Amino acid sequence: MNRREFLQCAALISAGATVAPKGWTLSQEQSRYLAARPPYIDQAMPALFTSAQRATVRAMADQIIPQTDTPGALDAGADRFIELMVSDWFNAAEQRHFMVGLAEISERSGGDFAALPPAQQLSLLEALESESTDANWYAPFSTMRVWDDSAPFICQFKELTVLGFTLSEVGATQFLRPNPMGTLNGDLPLGPDDPAYDKESMLRSFAGEASQ
Repeated sequence: MNRREFLQCAALISAGATVAPKGWTLSQEQSRYLAARPPYIDQAMPALFTSAQRATVRAMADQIIPQTDTPGALDAGADRFIELMVSDWFNAAEQRHFMVGLAEISERSGGDFAALPPAQQLSLLEALESESTDANWYAPFSTMRVWDDSAPFICQFKELTVLGFTLSEVGATQFLRPNPMGTLNGDLPLGPDDPAYDKESMLRSFAGEASQ
């Protein structure tokens, strides 16, 4: 199993396989691996972050996806997801990069990011992002990446926050909306007179309802 597959499995285990993006096609090796692993999102937290660092991660995640009329990052447990990913799935170099980023946040906030007023927290995060606009992370069409080792800390943190949120049950069921065009099933057999679109699409649904 390559690193991309391992990171996909990490996300599935941490957030729950029931909310996996339908675009992910798991290999047989990934399927066997996931079948043998119990969910661990509720396990004891690893001894990686200090209590102050956990408070910083929570405050940062809350600023990135705050609770409004829909759940926020903390409602989805994104802060827990972030620590699990950094502890269990990052290599040593990636962990160092992440921890240096946390240390910089602490230094620039006067020692305690979580203690800052929300407006100052947001201002600091916006400043970090503004300083990182030349990073490849912001390049046009830079999507579907699993991980960008060269990305600034703020970009990596945002990526982990969004990933943890959207893969959670809360994010998937209370925030994301279903694709109105249906899903693509590339293995669905077509008859000689069938059009070349998915039988599960909305067009087929409408046609079926109209014929009833």
